[in-house]
Amino acid sequence: MFSRMDTFIDGILIIGGSLAVSLGGMWLVRTKVPRQTLLENHEVAGYMLSIVGTLYAILLGLIVVNVQAKFEAANQMAMTEANCLSDIAHLAALYSDSTRRTIHAHLYEYAIAAKEQDWSKVSTGEMQEATIKSYRALWKTINKMEPQGSKQESGFSNLLSTMAQLSDARRFRMVASRNGLSPILWAVLVVGEILIVWFTYFFFVENIKAQTIMTSFVVVFLSLNLLLVFLYNNPYRSELGARNAGVTFHPEWFKEDAEPGSKHGEPESKSESESKSGTESKSGIESKSEPDTKSKSESTSEPASKSKSEETERKQ
Repeated sequence: MFSRMDTFIDGILIIGGSLAVSLGGMWLVRTKVPRQTLLENHEVAGYMLSIVGTLYAILLGLIVVNVQAKFEAANQMAMTEANCLSDIAHLAALYSDSTRRTIHAHLYEYAIAAKEQDWSKVSTGEMQEATIKSYRALWKTINKMEPQGSKQESGFSNLLSTMAQLSDARRFRMVASRNGLSPILWAVLVVGEILIVWFTYFFFVENIKAQTIMTSFVVVFLSLNLLLVFLYNNPYRSELGARNAGVTFHPEWFKEDAEPGSKHGEPESKSESESKSGTESKSGIESKSEPDTKSKSESTSEPASKSKSEETERKQ
C-alpha cells in the first residue's frame, strides 16, 4: 500500500513538475517574444528539433534497455537465492541427522532474516546484512563435513556448487540496490528533456489552447520515460515484482518438526484425510461386528445343546 503511494507521489512530482515548468515557460515566451519573430524561425527550428529529438530518443532508449536488463537480472537472482536454499535443504538429507538438523537450522535463520529484514531494506535502496551470521555459519558447517562414499561425495560437490550460487545471488542483491545510474547520466537525461521542450518554444500556434495541448503531450511523454528510468533504477522496489520473487519461500519449510507424511510441513490433502478416516471407520465397524457375531453364535448354540441333553435324559 505504502509502496504504491510512493510510486504515485514520484509520478506526480516528476510529471506534474515538468508540466508546470514547461507550460510556464511557454506562456512566458509567448508573452515576451513577438509573434513575427517566432514565425521566422519555424523552418530552422523544425529541422533542429528533429535532430535533437532523434539523438535524445536513442540515448533514452539505451538507458531504458539497460535498467530493464538490470531488473531482469535482479528477478532471476532473487529466484536463484530462494531455489538454492531449497536445494541445500534437500541435499542435507544425504548426511547424518545431526548434520542435517544443523544445516536446516541455519537455513531457517537465513530465511527469516532475509524475508523480514534484508528484503524490506533493499526495496528502499538501503543495505542490510541480517543474513551474514547464518550465511557464515552455513559455510562453516559445510566446510567441516567429511563425506563418506560416492553418494555423499557427489552430494557434497553439489552442495558447494549450490552455496556458490547462493553467494553470488546474495552479493548481487546487496550491491544492485545501491548501484544505480550515475549522476552524469541523470544530468544528461534531464538536460536533454529541457532542451527538447525549449525547442518547442520556437513555434507559434495561433490557437494557444492547441499549442498548450501539444506541448503537454511532449512533456508528458518525456516525463514518463524519465519516471520509468527512475523506478527501474532500483529493481527491488516492491511494486516491480523482483522482491516478491525472492520472498516466495516460507521459512517454515526448513524446520525439523514437520509432521511425517506431509510435504515441507504442509497439511495433508483433503482426499488423503478422507481416505484415512474412511479406512479407520471401516476397521472400527469390522472390529465392532466381531463380538456381535460371536455373541449371536453363543446365544444360538446354548438352546441347541440344552435340547440335546433333554432328549438324552428321556431315552434313559
